[in-house]
Amino acid sequence: MNNPSRFRQSSNTQSVNYLPVWKQNDSEERKKYQIILLPVNQPREDYIISSIYQMFNTQDIEVNKLIYYYFYKLKESGPHQFLTNKLYQIQQEELEFFIPQLVYILIKYDSPYLEKFITTLCNKSIALYQLIKWCWVSYSDKDRTDKNKMKRLQRIDDQFEQSMLTLHNDHSAVKIPNLQLKSYQSVVDLYLNNLIQMSLILKTYKPEDRKPKLKNFITRANVALEKYRLKHQEYYFCQGITVPFTMSKDQNVAVHSNLVVRIIEGECSCFNTKKRVPYRIVVETIDPHELKYKQPKKTTNNSITNNRSFANLDDDTMEDFLQADLNQPNKQEIEKKMEELAKNRNKKEYSDLMKITQDKEPKKGIKMFKNMMSVVYLSKKENTTESEQDQELILKENMMKNLQLYRQFKNAIEEDTFQKNRQRFNILFPEKTNERTQSCIPKLNSKYKQQGQRKDKNYWLRLYKENKKNGFRHKHKSLKQLTALGRVRFFKELILFCPKYEEILKKIYVHLQYDLIEKKLEKNNVDIHQDGIELHSKFGPWDELWEDRAEMIKRESPYQHFETYRLKPIIVKGGDDLRQELMTMQIIYKMYQAFQSFGLDMYVKAYEIIVVSASSGILEFCADTISIDGLKKKYPACKSLVHIYKEIFQQDFEEAQMRFIQSLASYSIISYLLQIKDRHNGNILIDSKGRIIHIDFGFILCISPGNLNFEKAPFKLTQEYIDLMNGRNSDLFFYYKNLMYRGFKALQGYVDEIIMIIEIMMQDSDLPCFERFDIKEFRDRFKEEANDEELQKYVDKLIDYSDNNWRTIQYDNFQRMTNGIMP
Repeated sequence: MNNPSRFRQSSNTQSVNYLPVWKQNDSEERKKYQIILLPVNQPREDYIISSIYQMFNTQDIEVNKLIYYYFYKLKESGPHQFLTNKLYQIQQEELEFFIPQLVYILIKYDSPYLEKFITTLCNKSIALYQLIKWCWVSYSDKDRTDKNKMKRLQRIDDQFEQSMLTLHNDHSAVKIPNLQLKSYQSVVDLYLNNLIQMSLILKTYKPEDRKPKLKNFITRANVALEKYRLKHQEYYFCQGITVPFTMSKDQNVAVHSNLVVRIIEGECSCFNTKKRVPYRIVVETIDPHELKYKQPKKTTNNSITNNRSFANLDDDTMEDFLQADLNQPNKQEIEKKMEELAKNRNKKEYSDLMKITQDKEPKKGIKMFKNMMSVVYLSKKENTTESEQDQELILKENMMKNLQLYRQFKNAIEEDTFQKNRQRFNILFPEKTNERTQSCIPKLNSKYKQQGQRKDKNYWLRLYKENKKNGFRHKHKSLKQLTALGRVRFFKELILFCPKYEEILKKIYVHLQYDLIEKKLEKNNVDIHQDGIELHSKFGPWDELWEDRAEMIKRESPYQHFETYRLKPIIVKGGDDLRQELMTMQIIYKMYQAFQSFGLDMYVKAYEIIVVSASSGILEFCADTISIDGLKKKYPACKSLVHIYKEIFQQDFEEAQMRFIQSLASYSIISYLLQIKDRHNGNILIDSKGRIIHIDFGFILCISPGNLNFEKAPFKLTQEYIDLMNGRNSDLFFYYKNLMYRGFKALQGYVDEIIMIIEIMMQDSDLPCFERFDIKEFRDRFKEEANDEELQKYVDKLIDYSDNNWRTIQYDNFQRMTNGIMP
């Protein structure tokens, strides 16, 4: 591969400048990148090796620079071999980011050195092997159609697996058999495949039936996981499903928390789209090595003997159990089979059978169904041929398998009954309204009349007038309406005035998890007896904040005492190619690093993406967020975004404004450089701090919805955004423009790293974003060689063109008319 055009060699000197033009005036930078060459008469390959050797012959190797030269020196055998050896010196934590690039290079280029290196990585840990394997399968999807390439891919794939099977394990007293590791990998693949397939299966159900179906599936998945863990207690890695999540650094400690030990059954939701149904779940993860020293606590909530679904399981293995669940036919298929069966039955029997499929009388229907099937089979057995007997037996077996589905129907009925009871409760005990106290007097009189406690005709009216005259107006609050601080005070006072019931009240206090709120108050040095302090556990449209919810979930977990315990909300997607989205997120993360290194207060949410195949994957769910579309639907009375912000944030409005601007500036730059399209208000989120977050990067670089390229503006900058910054002539708008300028300035030093990620992944790629992609045009957007004045004018021009752009407005209107997304 040719040297990059940004590098140039002076013909008058014996040195090569591997330095971007804009850095060549910086003497310190020149020292970092300058390579001293050997005498001219020495062979070219030798002096190239010597030059590379001098650059990387140090203990502190920059992984970005190493990958950069590794890719551009790929076809030069000497440097390639030397740089491959240097890859062994890089820490695993730093290397994980570039696994997709290294795997892709090996797929496209035959390199025995890189092949050996990646094979060695597969021996480090199950999670790293899983990450490499999924990338290998996902990015080689196109090459597998070629028989010659397929042989090589399969050979290397087998090689990776053999390396994993010899997994080194220093701390385990039990030697891990190869067959056990291989069996475990099959279980992991099957488990993840079932989770992904569930995303597609949910599409066959009506929207109102999807969540109950998902809840039932998660319950079954948890039971299957616990059964598997009980059968293989001697192996620490068999206590969960390994998913290669990147390391958690939230506590200033690198933690490999990538063993999924449980899915939280109450925390799931479906996202209903036109083509598929991705869904959100919350998983508990730990570092598998911690299981060598600790065991989960035994609680009443994590025993399969207490699980209702356990009684319905007849499968001996996780594989049979999960696969049986996914192979259940949908209701239409069941009804079709019922109609075929009904041809030889009377109308009454057929009617009873249909009741089962319509979720009516499940207990009676199932019992009747079992009896009828056995009678039908026995009565026909003597009068049928051998083949007919086989057909009848197969029919019976298939129908009996569907009994598990009927049990699911039963669970759905119970859920429906619960919802109806809750609605009835809300009708009988409505929440407090804004009615005036005087208008409630007839209701109060009527209530006390029934109880025989009515004082006299005008008692409540006189009491109300008297209280009002004295300046006192009693305002009743239900427990639900109290703030978090109010709830704690309420229980403390209740326990004080009712000492006889202290023990019971304390149990209720703990059950409602108010003790966690009290701990949080103590941590913040809040006096619970002090007036005028409010601490909301629920906040605006985000309801309960994730931090509080995670604390409550952890409290009930048998793994709560594990130091590596983490809760991860994730989205499971089937039928979606996330490879392009992963590359986009890598670039966004690099840009965020640039902003950070420049000391800018700019915010970007770089969420985690794991590709499982070319058409499926897992994404990190952005907690405490809601789309702008969702916000507008929750606050229909508010005319614009600025009014919504004032309604939600109130006294913290100015802080939310600043955070909005800091994130808007970041995503404005990113949207322009990557040419991100389809920026309707369903793909733009607002978090609980007021920051803006973009999601869904299916249209980047050179592609757009319908390939029409209708969104011509560099980025989205509507009148609502401008109003939220106090108008075009405000100090806040000037601050936004200044952040944009400084953001571009910071990125000038990271252009090579960003382009490297794209150049590697675009080699013979089948990703749609590279079909008409021009890398020179992409580089020109960064304005690397522009001086300060030129860069400022460039930023101003971009803002002016985006400001209330007509095409942006019309695209929002189009989304409202076609998809109901609020502009």
